[in-house]
This record gives sequence, C-alpha cells and structure tokens, in this order.
Amino acid sequence: MPAKPLKIVMIRRGKSKVSNISSENLITFIRKKVLLGTDELSGDGKSWIRVDRHYQLREYFLDMEPGEMNLPPDLEGNLEELAGLLKDINDI
Repeated sequence: MPAKPLKIVMIRRGKSKVSNISSENLITFIRKKVLLGTDELSGDGKSWIRVDRHYQLREYFLDMEPGEMNLPPDLEGNLEELAGLLKDINDI
C-alpha cells in the first residue's frame, strides 16, 4: 500500500530544525532559495534525506548554475590543487 503524501514536514539545516512546514510550500521555498539542496527533509524526525536528493524535489535543483549551488567555500581551491597534483602525476 503506497504511503500517503505528507502535508507537514520537518526541515533540518545543521543543528537547527524547523517543524510544521507545509509540504505545499517546499517548491516556493526552493525557488526563493530559502530551502537549500543541502538542507534535510523528514516526515517523522527519524529518517532524513537531503532536499536535492528527494525524488520529487531534485528536479528543482538540476537547472541551477554552479554559482547558485551551496558548495563549500574551499571546494574550488581544493579542485585546483587536485588538478595540479594530477598534472604532476601525468608529467612523470
């Protein structure tokens, strides 16, 4: 028997948690960038899933430009360092 769609969910960002969020508002929150892909969503407070990995919500994150994603601030530097290390390995 399929599960009923949830009307009220919880959102978690880091250690902060907000309850009683209407699921009808989630897409609006994503479009306004109030709800981030890295935020987590739960219906019961026990099982959590990243918003950008939820099967019904992930499509709203596919059209975002890389600058709009909420990536760690040091990611670009780490990727440049990795690219340099790979270049050094290939030159050996």
